Amino acid sequence: MFKSISRRTVLKGACASIALPWLEAMRPLSSLAASPVATTSAPQRLAFMYIPNGVIGQHWFRTGPEQDYLATQTLAPLQPVRDDIVVINGLNRIYVSGEPHSQAASCWMTSSGPYDRPDGSTAINTTLDQLIAREVGKATPFPSLELSCNSFIDNMEPRLFDAISWYGPGHDARSESNPYKVFERLFGESDFNRSVLDTVIEDARSLRQNLGQADRRKLDEYLESVRAIETRLEHQAASKSNLGQVQFDMPDEVPVNRGEYLRLMGDLMVLAFQTDQTRVVTLMVGPERWETPQLYDGVFDKPVQHHQMTHDDMFDEDVALIDRFHVMQYRYLINRLKASQEGESNLLDNCLFVLGSGLGDGNSHSYKQLPMIIAGRGGGHIETGRLIECPEGTPLANLWVTLAGEMGLDLAEFADSTGPLKEFV
Repeated sequence: MFKSISRRTVLKGACASIALPWLEAMRPLSSLAASPVATTSAPQRLAFMYIPNGVIGQHWFRTGPEQDYLATQTLAPLQPVRDDIVVINGLNRIYVSGEPHSQAASCWMTSSGPYDRPDGSTAINTTLDQLIAREVGKATPFPSLELSCNSFIDNMEPRLFDAISWYGPGHDARSESNPYKVFERLFGESDFNRSVLDTVIEDARSLRQNLGQADRRKLDEYLESVRAIETRLEHQAASKSNLGQVQFDMPDEVPVNRGEYLRLMGDLMVLAFQTDQTRVVTLMVGPERWETPQLYDGVFDKPVQHHQMTHDDMFDEDVALIDRFHVMQYRYLINRLKASQEGESNLLDNCLFVLGSGLGDGNSHSYKQLPMIIAGRGGGHIETGRLIECPEGTPLANLWVTLAGEMGLDLAEFADSTGPLKEFV
């Protein structure tokens, strides 16, 4: 007979402690005795993955009422996970005079109306994720986690272009783009010469003896995923050293290619959810408008400038390939969430994972027809595997009000919302 353990049990070592994923043994003893299939109420998570510079709409949105909404060039990679997602078309924002890219990112989730100027120049204000984090974050070590895949070295743009999460006007929730620092924040300091797992291995062995077979398998899988991230970070450190020998201008402490970088930061997001370190995460694919060439592995044979390409029609097909590349990384993270069991469900079942952009079209700086996809069932409240076509003029803020409600916040209004997006729930 295995023992009941606390939800806050951690593995402890000389220089680190590691939180655990949800295990069957974390159910109350009364629940375990009542039924071998008793369930527990899992926490709900919310994540945002932001694409800069808009998308090529003709390859994202379907072109006719008879066409499958995932049959487009950009969204076709989502066919294997179509039963886990909701595609939402027709959401809009209001553009006011000023720099369009700064408003695109910084005001994507703002709580201010488009014509408000709480910071003196834009509608920047407390964002949706931070309003939710103030409530649900009371139960976790970190109220929220802000991640960015910003390896750009031409820091000529202000922070306004590199932040989607804001505590309030003028105070952005500074995102972390260094995967080493994210790992240390979650698991304690490590010099990567000694595995953080090696420091807690004895505690893990002791705990394992008191677990049932299913929990042992879950613990082993979890520890293997932590080890895999450690190994990837070690390999990246070695590859950086080799690149330095051939005089390659390598950004500090990040992978060279975009896919590995995005997947690594996304895996850290999944681990943070697994261990209930936080329930609210934002992940920026990259900042708006910045110009450092980036290597999109498997797409182009040399680095390209995403923003610059969006402003030349002759590169539309190439930009669409980058859009598809981002969608493929999103699919990878959907599968990672789905593969993490949580009682009789999984992380994806207890999550709402948003993919979107603050621009509809990067070339024209259009704020209409914003790309929007949501994965996960929100604890069973959301019917997935469908397309929602919103009525013309539907504000994006209507979706934000709805997501807030799903996370337990009762917002009568948000920014320029006109009510909840009833089609979604």
